[in-house]
Amino acid sequence: MGVFASYFKVMKLTNEMEKNSDVKGDLARMQAGMNGANQTLATMTAQRRSAERAAVDGPVDGPVDGRVDGRAERIEAAATVTQFVPTGMVIAGRPVIELNLVVLLPGGIPLPVAHSTAIDSAQASRLVPGARIVVTLDPADPASLRIDWSKPSPV
Repeated sequence: MGVFASYFKVMKLTNEMEKNSDVKGDLARMQAGMNGANQTLATMTAQRRSAERAAVDGPVDGPVDGRVDGRAERIEAAATVTQFVPTGMVIAGRPVIELNLVVLLPGGIPLPVAHSTAIDSAQASRLVPGARIVVTLDPADPASLRIDWSKPSPV
């Protein structure tokens, strides 16, 4: 087969493909698929931002008083940091750390608690082993512990 015969064969196949293809329909289907993907991405982005805001501003480690979910009373207590371990995770640009604490409940009862939280660099200096911090928690549910960063370290 010569060069010209190959050329004409390719041209014939190209012309047949152009006749048989529905470019507008294909583009419409692709656009609909892209719109669906964009909607999914927007939803996922909104969920991620909401989770980041909750980690930064939300119920995690801020001043807490009164009742939680209309249930148990929270108490304020002093806690001593026994261990500070970076987890390697980052939420909203803040490193997540695992703390081991001994919370001194009213009446002098020590309660060991493990707690994970995202921290700012300024807060990290307050979390060395032996440091004392103010926390709030429901004594019946140690997992409800929140660090009150607004209060100075107790003496």
